[in-house]
Amino acid sequence: MERFPGICRRLLLAILLATAGAAGAQGGATVADTTAAKAVADTLAGRGGPAPTVYGPGERMVFEISYGPINAGEGILETIGTVDHLGRTCYHVQSTANSNRFFSSIYKVRDKIVTYIDVIDLGSAYFYKRLREGDYKKTLEINFDRVAGLARYGDGHTMAVPAGVQDELSAFYYVRNLDLESGTDLMLPAHTSRRNYNMKVVVHGRETVEVPAGKFECFVVEPVVEGEGLFKHEGRITIYISADEYRVPVLMRTKVPVGSIDVALKEYRPGVPLNQRRIAGR
Repeated sequence: MERFPGICRRLLLAILLATAGAAGAQGGATVADTTAAKAVADTLAGRGGPAPTVYGPGERMVFEISYGPINAGEGILETIGTVDHLGRTCYHVQSTANSNRFFSSIYKVRDKIVTYIDVIDLGSAYFYKRLREGDYKKTLEINFDRVAGLARYGDGHTMAVPAGVQDELSAFYYVRNLDLESGTDLMLPAHTSRRNYNMKVVVHGRETVEVPAGKFECFVVEPVVEGEGLFKHEGRITIYISADEYRVPVLMRTKVPVGSIDVALKEYRPGVPLNQRRIAGR
């Protein structure tokens, strides 16, 4: 069985990826539909300014990771601000996952994920992942060349990616701006670790849940990977996304062979949507 802290790290990533399927294909779609995603991107780009978003610089989410009654660590998602990347203004979004003192004495986890999201079409422009888990270390860096349709890795490797592709973290932020309604199957072409795959999300309905941050009415969604992907061998995961103006991941719950693990929101601070500000030079 996989070591528990390693499971925690992937479960935190599940928050970021679980809703990555809502690019526009609906009504029981079984293959990725990039046409809708491209149409959305073209429309946003035509506005000549930042796309309307439910998030913005200053937004910060803090999660606690629990195995039954035991607290194992903490995760943070935040929109730090904006950066200029290859001449494009992008959101600088960062995720970190850290084991607490108790679990660090057994298996220390210090993980960091960064994405740059273009403020005009909300596509991924850059992705960085640094994993530090016990003796395991991995660093991954990708620049997405959307003109050429290529993913360019830091080690020189390049590969073709489909139109509208999102990385692990940008996908979640993209879908937060879309309408999640019960009974729709949502899909999005995704890319990670030299692999293109289709992420499908089933929206089951609504449910009220209570977490340390409070009580929320939420959309209940379930990610399903078509073919190879992060969740292929990880079992069923249920994600609760707040059904309000912020679309916050409130709770993620999954079953493991020896029980269940929850990732629950304990603190939330909204940001200011960038389309409500002026951006110099755009």
